[in-house]
Amino acid sequence: MKRIHFTGAGGVGMCGLAHIALDLGYQVTGSDVADSAMLETLRARGVPLCVGHDPALLQDAELLVYSSAVPENDPERLEAKRLGIRQLRRGDYLNLLALHFPVRVAVSGSHGKTSTSAMLVHILKTCGLKPGYMVGGKVNGWERSAAAGDGTIFVSETDESDGSQAGFPATLAVILNIDDDHCWSAGGTRGLERSFLELAFSARQVLAWRAPHTEALFGGWKRCTLLDTPLDGEMPLPGWHVRINAAMAVCAATMLGVDEAQARCAIITFPGVARRMSIRYHSDDGKLVLLEDYAHHPAELKATLDALREAYPAHRLLVVFQPHRMERVERYGDRFAELLSTVDWCGLVEPFGAWRTDGYTADIHTIAAKITAPCQCLPNTPEAIAEAALPHWQPPAVLAVIGAGDVNKAIDTILSRVLQNG
Repeated sequence: MKRIHFTGAGGVGMCGLAHIALDLGYQVTGSDVADSAMLETLRARGVPLCVGHDPALLQDAELLVYSSAVPENDPERLEAKRLGIRQLRRGDYLNLLALHFPVRVAVSGSHGKTSTSAMLVHILKTCGLKPGYMVGGKVNGWERSAAAGDGTIFVSETDESDGSQAGFPATLAVILNIDDDHCWSAGGTRGLERSFLELAFSARQVLAWRAPHTEALFGGWKRCTLLDTPLDGEMPLPGWHVRINAAMAVCAATMLGVDEAQARCAIITFPGVARRMSIRYHSDDGKLVLLEDYAHHPAELKATLDALREAYPAHRLLVVFQPHRMERVERYGDRFAELLSTVDWCGLVEPFGAWRTDGYTADIHTIAAKITAPCQCLPNTPEAIAEAALPHWQPPAVLAVIGAGDVNKAIDTILSRVLQNG
């Protein structure tokens, strides 16, 4: 199948797959409901694209790849069904595409996949290799987050949320952690564990971070290395979780043949991933800092707050937090409240429902009622968020805009008001 259509091509994962397919010589078309910078990267390579959905694009297609956000009754999927064109979910197509490469590294886990896979690719590139890669976020300074490389090594983060990671044909499986997330879509806790086990079973080597969950599942395996020492020395970002991710990336690189000393040197120059502890404003005197982070699970939120306290011990900590999906509000509301009670001020933003329509049912007041720190519930508009946060942002203070949804849109409004006021 040489002619592939991507429905939902503007998502970072779908766009990345389209770029890899182009690198490998496939003919690609695509569509999405709205234009975006991601689509522009494909358009720049001559890919025929449609903003909106156009069944006519499928006339010459031999395969349709769709994102999880695209329902079965989407016009393009219905047309593919009428024409007898094979359809694959994004994760299932990734698993097939990986077979083009003899060495296949799966970076998996409930947290840290994007950062660790980007770290590993950065090490390999810095040390003279040309890996293929599929990173699920925008890496600072990279032209794009996916490429075929020289066709030898392929590094990809894999998705446990839809179970597709179980089919990834890994030669090396890197398992960062296994936490209580996505249980609602992965078949419960057992189903979630099963997807990690199946990924590990298929791999020739397994590298896992030692923790109760990973040790229980993989502790007796001869082909599994359990790592338990965070990387020491200079780090590109603050936080204990960054040292753990870096240790896993360096160890994985050595398993792929990179000299450990070179790998350790390379990690120092890692440019970071957008929306992961990304500084958006830093006053000349360092007393006012604005940053954004992608944390959307209690374990991630705790890691972010700990890292901020490590980096800015003398600053007040202000947080704008947007829950991501109704399931997490219901499942982790008490833990979110416990963590946010430790900050100096918190603005809780209306939840982001991703592609689902359940966001309106998530009541942030249930979290706010249990937060003991000063707290406000905010509508999800940049103006309202800026209006609420700015009076509290007095030096010395860090204002962290946290969440995996669209809460980061408020940052430009906050910045514009800061610059207007000098």
